[in-house]
Amino acid sequence: MTSVCALLVLAACERSSGAYDHLDQPAPPFVALGPATPVDKLPKITDQPAVEDAKKKQQPAKEECGRGRGRDPQGQCVVLALRELPTVQQVQIPGGEFVMGALPGDYGGVAPRETPVVRWSGQPPRHVKLASFWIDLHEVTRKAYAGCVATGACTPAVCPAGQVDPGAEVAADIAEQLPQGCVTQAQAASYCAQAGGRLPSEAEWEYAARGVDARMYPWGNAIEDQIPNAIYPAGHVREDSSYFGILGLGSNVTEWVADLYDADAGLRPFLSGEFRDPEGPLQVARREFERKAACGEQSDCPAPVELPPRHVLKHFSAGERAAARDLLPPHFPGAELEGWVIAGVSPKLGFRCVADLGPGDVPLTVPSPAATVPLYRVQGDLQIFGGVAEAVTQAEARRFCAALQVPDGANPPLTGWRLPLRAELGELAPSFRGPGPFWGEDGAVAQVPADGQAGPVPQDAPWQADAASVDSPLLARCVRTSG
Repeated sequence: MTSVCALLVLAACERSSGAYDHLDQPAPPFVALGPATPVDKLPKITDQPAVEDAKKKQQPAKEECGRGRGRDPQGQCVVLALRELPTVQQVQIPGGEFVMGALPGDYGGVAPRETPVVRWSGQPPRHVKLASFWIDLHEVTRKAYAGCVATGACTPAVCPAGQVDPGAEVAADIAEQLPQGCVTQAQAASYCAQAGGRLPSEAEWEYAARGVDARMYPWGNAIEDQIPNAIYPAGHVREDSSYFGILGLGSNVTEWVADLYDADAGLRPFLSGEFRDPEGPLQVARREFERKAACGEQSDCPAPVELPPRHVLKHFSAGERAAARDLLPPHFPGAELEGWVIAGVSPKLGFRCVADLGPGDVPLTVPSPAATVPLYRVQGDLQIFGGVAEAVTQAEARRFCAALQVPDGANPPLTGWRLPLRAELGELAPSFRGPGPFWGEDGAVAQVPADGQAGPVPQDAPWQADAASVDSPLLARCVRTSG
């Protein structure tokens, strides 16, 4: 089993106890929900040293300290540490800086105008620094969780009525290696605590998934059809291996992390204060959704005094984020206001644990620099901030811009941001991105296609005034004069 180390750190480590030899066994036949590579075609852990050696011979010489390695406090390049716990192996993630978040999938404002929601809460991409930490190689398994329940430290996982148990029709020895689903966020946190760790923060999960090269998915930047959309034994989908060799971050189950969901979390690092009105469209829409989810059609039923907490979910596209809750209200419509189907306890919702370094652990730093990420773009005499405020009134949009403090290298943060003027859209058009509608300082603007044109709005479509009231929930981007 020493070869497991080779997969993760591309180098040798001390002899293993053999407790995880099941990871070297071929995965059992399973019903996939999408195309999957036959298990006997997947590279085995024991094949990895030869595979890596062959790749190195075919590639030009590179600096030897890269993936699978870190630098110790003396600056020496060393392999990433691997340790065995009673139920899982953990990999030491080196401390470093990485690109967190993602660009919006589009800049269309029609959807939030009709239903005020934040669709792209992971944006904008930004640099985040983290210290070294340990993370589970794969998700917590049913066998591991059952052991915790047997000791009385964990409560049983219970799947909602009507949901199919993915382990119901497989042998018991296979089922026990499946990721543990059907747990609340609180149950997951309790399990990690009794195991001597905690749930990962969103930043830790995302760093472990994408490393320093800003990859979109844990395995790279392209969707891989051979990675199945199904639940497999933990650790067996070897193609789903992240920058640091962590398994299952993009396939198998969606995972709980520790963070409470905040729709504007990606924008917070750049803001000096709050910009949303407590009675703004986003808050009003959320309260009405929660009232109906709790009360159904009872018109005299009050909304919950406090909005129920939701915790962040991570899976697949590393920079994006969703949220779920431990307990669904009695009249929950089946999906969140934002459209997320996984909204609570489910066989498809699992977790893994992390741990801080202990007194005897040597902290490591990642040897490769993080990919560059611009926080603003320059267009003519103006700078455009990369983040977008969604579902905001004109007053909220103005507060958003006024509160911006954007880092600018060693220089003082950039302030003095504002909404653009309609007359400036011609100059801004190549970088501003549409179609909107967006708030401008002198009213709303949107790109409008030629008469009778169907389909997506072309990027060169003209910008025109939009007949929006000042309380309409639109998008907002901020500009400032260069220099």
